[in-house]
Amino acid sequence: MGARHASLILSPVTSPSALPANRLRQAIAGAAQRQHVVAAVLTSHRCPWCIALMREQLEPRMRSRESPALVVVEMDIDDARPIALPDGSAMSASQWGAGLGMTLTPTLAMLDRQARPIRPPLVGYASRDFYAAYLEEQIKAAQLYWQNS
Repeated sequence: MGARHASLILSPVTSPSALPANRLRQAIAGAAQRQHVVAAVLTSHRCPWCIALMREQLEPRMRSRESPALVVVEMDIDDARPIALPDGSAMSASQWGAGLGMTLTPTLAMLDRQARPIRPPLVGYASRDFYAAYLEEQIKAAQLYWQNS
């Protein structure tokens, strides 16, 4: 238990509410059952904006009772471990992001059944004033996708 706790302290981007990348398939399965919508956030341990995005936008939205519920899967580009994708393939978070044209952190994408962005992702986090509105637009688009699929 002590080693796990220490790794959480050394991993400042990790959110207590976000799912680790290895739970991506489980998160998408829940969305398919219309339990929630799924966002993947591409992060890096060298990214102070990733920490700010998680704390200021994603954590509060995940804890809120707003509908639809939001599940965030943290895709750490510094972690080389393979992630199982819905199609059965596996690759690192960095490879996954690069394959979708997402190389900058933070990048947030609402995901479809194949773990691809439903809409163009939100790249960067420069203005907390406008980001919440952009995030809600993404969430509503994902809700429509899952309602109609």
